[in-house]
Amino acid sequence: MLARVQLASLAALCLCELIPAALFGQEVKEWPGWDQYQVILWSTEAPSSAGDWLTRVSQAGFTAEQCGAGSDCQRFSPAHLGFYVENMIPELAFLHARQPVYQADWNRYSVRKDRESLIRKPCFDDPAFWDSVSPKVTAFAKTYAGVHPLAYDLRDEPSIGSFVSPMDYCFCPHTMRAFRQWLQKQYSSLAGLNQEWDTAFSKWDDVTPFTTFEIKAREKEALAQARPENYAPWMDHRAYMDESFASALNRLRSIIRKQDPSAPVGIAGAQMPSAWGGYDLWQISRAVDWIEPYDKGNSRRILRSFLPAGAPVLSTFFGANMPELQTQAWRLLFEGDRGAIVWDDGQSRVIEKSKPGMPLTDRGRQLDRLFTGVRRMSALWTRLTPMSDRIAIHYSQSSIRAHWMFDSREDGGNWLKRLASYEEQHSRLLKVRNSFAKVTQDLGLEPDFVSYEQIETGLLKGYKVLLLPQSVAMSPAECRNIEAFVRAGGTVVADNMVGTMDEHGRRLHEGCLDGVFGVQQKLGWKPHGDGAPGGRALAAFDARLASQPDVRSPFPEAPMVRERTVGRGLAIYLNLDMHDYGEFRESSPAAAAVYRKLFDRIYQSAGIVSPIAWSGPRSAALYRATDGKNEYAALVSNPETGSRVTESHGRIEIVFRKQYQITDMVRQVELGAHSTISLDWTPSQPVVLKLAPQ
Repeated sequence: MLARVQLASLAALCLCELIPAALFGQEVKEWPGWDQYQVILWSTEAPSSAGDWLTRVSQAGFTAEQCGAGSDCQRFSPAHLGFYVENMIPELAFLHARQPVYQADWNRYSVRKDRESLIRKPCFDDPAFWDSVSPKVTAFAKTYAGVHPLAYDLRDEPSIGSFVSPMDYCFCPHTMRAFRQWLQKQYSSLAGLNQEWDTAFSKWDDVTPFTTFEIKAREKEALAQARPENYAPWMDHRAYMDESFASALNRLRSIIRKQDPSAPVGIAGAQMPSAWGGYDLWQISRAVDWIEPYDKGNSRRILRSFLPAGAPVLSTFFGANMPELQTQAWRLLFEGDRGAIVWDDGQSRVIEKSKPGMPLTDRGRQLDRLFTGVRRMSALWTRLTPMSDRIAIHYSQSSIRAHWMFDSREDGGNWLKRLASYEEQHSRLLKVRNSFAKVTQDLGLEPDFVSYEQIETGLLKGYKVLLLPQSVAMSPAECRNIEAFVRAGGTVVADNMVGTMDEHGRRLHEGCLDGVFGVQQKLGWKPHGDGAPGGRALAAFDARLASQPDVRSPFPEAPMVRERTVGRGLAIYLNLDMHDYGEFRESSPAAAAVYRKLFDRIYQSAGIVSPIAWSGPRSAALYRATDGKNEYAALVSNPETGSRVTESHGRIEIVFRKQYQITDMVRQVELGAHSTISLDWTPSQPVVLKLAPQ
C-alpha cells in the first residue's frame, strides 16, 4: 500500500497553493510553435527516396525534424513540418571530429599532471574564440530567421570537457586572467583569499587554483594529520568554470536573438548536475530559452523548478521497449515537457527508410498512437495552472562539488577515470537528493527545487518546508535566511553533515546551522549517516514512530531524529541515512514504509497532506493543476531510473478529501459524484481526472 494518509484531518490542513508564474525575475515568454506538443524525428542515414521522405515523416505523426546548421531548412515548410537548427557551435563539445583533441589532453594530463595539458581548445575566455564564432553564429541566425525555426540548438551534449567526466579545464592564460578578476569580487582582499585558501600569494597576478591532483594531495595530508579539509582553491575554480560555461551559452544566445528574437535558443543533451562540465543547472537555466536534458540525477525536476514558465523542455526517446517509452512520455508530459525527440537509427527504426515505399515499423506505429494521445492531453494540461505543495529541496552546487571530493576518496589516483556513467551510479549525493524527492512524491506531494542563489536572496517566502539533502557546503547568507525562514514559521529538515563547510569548501569549526537544529555535529565526511537504518535499528525506529503519534513531540529514545522549536517554526535533524530509499521503494517495501511514515508526519505537522490518497501502485507520482474552477489530478508511474517497466495490470483505489463530480479524461467518461473511486491501473498509462466541485 502506497501513500495512504490520515484523511480525517485533511480538511484542517492547507492543501496547495499556485506556483508563481515566474521565478527569480526570469523572462516569461510563449514561443511560436510551442503552444502545441512537438514530436520531432531525429533520424540517421539517408532515405531511399529523398523526395518522399518528409511526406512519410508527416504521415507517421511527426510535427518536426532536425536540420543541421548549414543545411537547407526551407524544404520543411511545403511538407507542413517544423524544424530546429541543431549543432550550431561544434566548439561547445568534444564530440566526433573534436574528440581526439580532448583525448590527447586527457592522456597527457593523466601522466604529466601538469597545467599545460589543461588549456581548453577553444577557451571561452579567449577573445579569438569570440572573434571567430560570432560572425558564424550571426550568419546562421540571419539565414534561418526568415524560415521560422522552432528553436536554435547551440550544441548537442555540450560540456567544458567530456560530458561530466572529471577534467581540470581550463588553465588557459585568458581564463586565469578572468578567474582572478572574478575572485576579486568574491573576496574583499588578497589577504582574505589567502586566509580562505590557506595560501600565501603575494599579489593577485600570482593567484593560481589547485588542480585536482594538488587538492587531493592536500586532502590526503589533512586527513592523515586529522586536520579539517579545505577545498577552496579547487572549488572556486570549478565555480568559475560553471559560470564561464553558462556565460558562453548566454552570450551565444544574445547573438542569435539580435537576428531572430522569435525562436528560443538552447542546448540538447544536457547533463545531470555535476562538479564537472559546467553543469550547475541553476546557472544554465538562466542562460537558455529551451533545453533537452537527460533525465538523470533529478535533472528534469530541477529544471522544472528553475526554468521560466513557457520555456520548452523536450526529452529524447530511445529504444523500442514500449511500456518504458509510454511511462516516460506520460510522466514527462506532467512534469512540463513541451515535446519529444524520437531517436531513429539502424537498431530502432520508426520508418523503414531504405525499403521501397518506406513503410512504418511496428515501433513507428506504436509511437504514433502514443504521441497522438500525449498531444491530445498536452493541449489540455498546458492550459492549466500547476498546483504546488510548497515543499522546497535545496539545490546546492557547492555541496555537489564537495561530495565529489568525498566520493572520489575511494578512487585514490584513479579519479580521472570517474566517468559520467560511473558517477550516475555511484554519486551518494545524487542518491540522497533522489530519495528526498521520491519519498515526497510517494506521499502524493510535489516538491520544488530551490537554488543556493534563491535562498541567498530570500526567495523561500511562501514555502512551508525546506529539505536539506546532505547540504554540506553553504554560504553565510544561505544559513542566515534558512534560520529566518524557520523563525518565521517554516519547517527545515536536514539529514546529516548540514552546513559543516562554507560555500568555498572550507571546513567550519562548527555547523553553521547547529544552533538552529540544537546539535553539535561531528565534523568530517562519512559514507553513511550516523543513524543508518538496518536490521534491529530500523525495526526499533519503526516502533518508536508508531508509539509517537504527535510529530511535535521529540523522539527522546531515537538518536536518529531530533526536533526543536525555533521561533514559530520547527527544525528537524534526522541523523538518518537517506541513500537507500530509492532502492528500498523498489526492493524492500517495509523499509521504505518507515521513511514514508516519518516524512508523512513531518509534512502533516507543517500543514501539508495530499488531497488525494491511493492504494495499489507502489511507485507513482501525483500531479495537480487547476483551470480556476475545476481541479485536475494526474497519477502516473514513477519508477526509479533504470528500473524495468512491464505491462502489468491491477486495480487502484483513489480517495479524495471531499466529493467531486469526476471525469476520466483519458477515456472521456463521466464517472459521477464520488469521494472514492476504483479504476484499472496499467503502469505505462496515466490516470487523469477532472474534479469538479459539488
